[in-house]
Amino acid sequence: MSQDRNKFKKYEIDLSRGVFKADGAEDHAAMLNALESIGKLPQWLIDKQTASTPAVATPKGVHDLEDRRSGPLVASQSLPLGELLDKFFLLKKVKPATVVTYKNVVKEFTAFCKSKCPIAEILQSDINRYREDLAKKNNPRTIDNKMIVLKSLINFALDQGYLVGKNPVVAKNLQTKKQKLTDGYAIFEPDEIKTFFQSERFKNEKTSDPDYYWCLMLEIFSGCRVGELTALQVGHVKNSEAGTYYLQIRDAKTSAGKREVPIPPLIFNQGFGEFLDGKKATDFVFRYQDREGKGAGNAVGKKFSYQIKAEKIHRSKLVFHSLRKFLNDFFMKNGVDYEVRCQYFGHEIEAVNVATYSNKFNVDDLYNRTDEARKKVTSLIGV
Repeated sequence: MSQDRNKFKKYEIDLSRGVFKADGAEDHAAMLNALESIGKLPQWLIDKQTASTPAVATPKGVHDLEDRRSGPLVASQSLPLGELLDKFFLLKKVKPATVVTYKNVVKEFTAFCKSKCPIAEILQSDINRYREDLAKKNNPRTIDNKMIVLKSLINFALDQGYLVGKNPVVAKNLQTKKQKLTDGYAIFEPDEIKTFFQSERFKNEKTSDPDYYWCLMLEIFSGCRVGELTALQVGHVKNSEAGTYYLQIRDAKTSAGKREVPIPPLIFNQGFGEFLDGKKATDFVFRYQDREGKGAGNAVGKKFSYQIKAEKIHRSKLVFHSLRKFLNDFFMKNGVDYEVRCQYFGHEIEAVNVATYSNKFNVDDLYNRTDEARKKVTSLIGV
């Protein structure tokens, strides 16, 4: 019963990882037939392996599906990306703007793949080809943001057990952290702030569009994100026991963003109190509503962008958020401490000594420690 073992046909099969190896196209096909006959191989894997057989060009004929995210999961049992998105929204309470962004990315990616994109069949190569296609019309920041959406969805699928394996979205961001800071929104110069806020056009908005006017006035003294301002309710405008007026920010992107921001009494002397008269504590301070998922601040930002151009302020990358950056920069240049600025603007403090071993400033301290710089802002805008 002696037999030559060198003539045996050998296969390497690992169903847990979806790895199938054979020597040459003929042996590879024979392996598939053998597995199919004992019902061990999923149909989607048979189809993919069969389709790839003619392309075998190397002597080893290695066919490795280790890149499959779900191993032997049958495609028909794998959630399409669109259905995964529905489950994501069901469990993750996200803002309307986020809903629109995620839907657009999923729609674009499935259209690119020309399928319903069962999540078990999404390969790293699919992600790479999609990113390369995006590069034809999108800047690196936009591409990175779309990759973040897909990566978040696949991570959600892994966490919830809809998928096993590794996330195919593994490519590093195209932009470094330093590049994001460099390529971000510009910062207003003091003379540009003076030009805009002292213009007759803006002053007239106090009567023609008071929501817009007071939103800008709060911004130049608080440096809040536009979404934080438009989410304010009347009950969030408060007065401390020491008499400091402040905004209680609760609708923020991070835990550090949930804070109290002091504002000067001159705003109320100028008529902000009358603007709030007649509104209930649960009413929004401003009438802006979410529009097409872009956020309530979209209307403010669009009008502001139009008006700065009308005042012949044409420098690129100047937007509403540039006012926030201006105030932070102005405070820094006028001696306001780093820790105070971080708390004022809702930024995380990375230094352990400050973040872990010290308490927050109360709102009266924040007001006093920023008062001198704030007075200079008041003089700059002419109120």
